[in-house]
Amino acid sequence: MVKIDTSPNYYLSQLDEDHFFTWAQEIPCVKSIEGGYLYIESKELSEYDLRDLTAIMYRYNMPMEQLQIFCNPSNESWFKDPEKYWYQAVFG
Repeated sequence: MVKIDTSPNYYLSQLDEDHFFTWAQEIPCVKSIEGGYLYIESKELSEYDLRDLTAIMYRYNMPMEQLQIFCNPSNESWFKDPEKYWYQAVFG
């Protein structure tokens, strides 16, 4: 189980916070959300799960370097692409 820290996370409204939790719970790899952490089932994520996890963390300005743990030989060709919007936030 991988634990992803979602702080510091500031919501702009109650509906914004509700949308974050709804979206996070819809990502299949997210097994639970507790105490400001997303609990991810495995380091081996599908492309769709990793893209959704990247998107929600980018959207909510979370510390994205945590996502490096999910980079592996099967996804590194697109995940480590320096042209992608998330590259700088994840890989520096």
